[in-house]
Amino acid sequence: MVLCLMLACLWAGVVGAQEGSLIWVFFRDKPDGQGGHVVWKAPEAMPRAALDLPVDEAHLAALRAQGLELRCVSRWFNAASVRATPDQQAWLESQPFVLRLKKVRQWQPVAPASPLPAGSKAVQEELSAAQLNMIGVTGLHARGLYGQGVRVALLDNGFNYTGHPAFGQLRVVAERDFINGDEVVGDQAGQPITGDETRSAQNHHGTQVLALLAGRDPDRFSGVAPQAEYLLAKTEDNAAETPADEDRWIAGLEWADSLGAQVVNSSLGYNTWDDGTGYSYEDLDGATGLTTRAAQLAVERGIAVVAAAGNEGNNDWHYLTTPADAPGVIAVGAVDLEGVLAGFSSRGPTADGRIKPDLVTPGEGVVTVAARGADYVRLNGTSFAAPLASGACALLRQAQPSWGPGQLLEALHQSAEDLGEAGPDTLYGWGLVDALKASGLQGASPALSRAGRPFPQPAFQDVVYFPLHLAVADQVGLEIFDLAGALVDQVSPQRWRAGEYLLPEEALHWQIPQRLHLASGIYLYQVRGATFVHTGKIALVRDRR
Repeated sequence: MVLCLMLACLWAGVVGAQEGSLIWVFFRDKPDGQGGHVVWKAPEAMPRAALDLPVDEAHLAALRAQGLELRCVSRWFNAASVRATPDQQAWLESQPFVLRLKKVRQWQPVAPASPLPAGSKAVQEELSAAQLNMIGVTGLHARGLYGQGVRVALLDNGFNYTGHPAFGQLRVVAERDFINGDEVVGDQAGQPITGDETRSAQNHHGTQVLALLAGRDPDRFSGVAPQAEYLLAKTEDNAAETPADEDRWIAGLEWADSLGAQVVNSSLGYNTWDDGTGYSYEDLDGATGLTTRAAQLAVERGIAVVAAAGNEGNNDWHYLTTPADAPGVIAVGAVDLEGVLAGFSSRGPTADGRIKPDLVTPGEGVVTVAARGADYVRLNGTSFAAPLASGACALLRQAQPSWGPGQLLEALHQSAEDLGEAGPDTLYGWGLVDALKASGLQGASPALSRAGRPFPQPAFQDVVYFPLHLAVADQVGLEIFDLAGALVDQVSPQRWRAGEYLLPEEALHWQIPQRLHLASGIYLYQVRGATFVHTGKIALVRDRR
């Protein structure tokens, strides 16, 4: 219980909440648990055991005695964030137990572009499958890997997971609202800080990010890792004057670590504050931003941390945002469903010359849930590219339980499909994620691309499967004709990775629309890619009575 209390963001009431500035107070030492004290250095230089020790309660009591509003306490940084007036800051600077003060950074979510309707049920199925196929997830699903036994944490602005059918099977282990100080991360009226959330968009962004990881609506939509366990941390306040604060983000990260998170998704980033100040490009060195440093500490503790690269590609800033600059953190850029880099996707390199982003996944035209109701929408943003990569990490940790973050990132680097200039670059990183290839579970690619014999034959059910053997990545579509040559139906071309797609869960399929009222008989089909064309016949038996 002590550990949980040390991690919590504490709400001190609304009265006076806007008096003073948000300040980090870093302490000179902390108790060693054996009657002595540990002299504090930079956390990167401290042993792991020291990072886990609680902050000195006497130091915290001294702050409270001065009327300081204690917001969050970080054991990793041996620090507390407070709201302090100029006089209180002067007092803090005079105290022998205080090492230094630093302004708390204010953050903003990596926001999407305007949503577009996803269209009909058939379109939703098609596009949901397309984004999974693009990153090699379908092949892992076909092998029974859905994230079982892997614990994933999300740091975001909130999660409305109780009303949408895609969350009917969601496995939530724990949730924490670090903004309002309770255990509910969805819409509530009368919240101390965020007000009436039932009338705002406070929890929309996190809901849509969560669906890409954990959603499962049979025959309509699937996330990447729907059977993983989830930790939901509500850390980001949408209010314009305080978009979000790094102290809550760090508290959420430490909370996730204390509960055994193996993967953390962060679909947020920062470069400038509301008042025009903020980070310079020189600060993107992997060692300046406090959340950047916390993310790296989490990686060193065995957590795979995935961060959105940012949506600054078309802006003056141009470069990625923190904490995506952290060494070891998987920074994710965005491509469209054809594999073309999204114009908004932030570029690298980091200020110290490292290649970022690390990888790209679909982030333009991605299908996810509507924030309220039972519908689906298409969204743009690296916010939605990141959870696809986080889900892939969850499947890889299930497939290869001994892999740490370094091995996982190396496997993703080496298996990625190079989409830009030869070799890693600062637009696509190492390339498009291929989770199946990264897992090592994929067999050898065929020498030539082709389609296999459709099954079942004859078809008594409402779906026919078309196996694919693809030597290279390709756009593959399907057309169905009657014996007179008239087009009956078609499956629009989708982008497929190189590999074999043989099982029902992964093969190209034709869901026979009931609206067509097709009669039993012989039909012609054509499976077409850029590198091959395959034609043949299928037999439909529509009524066996």
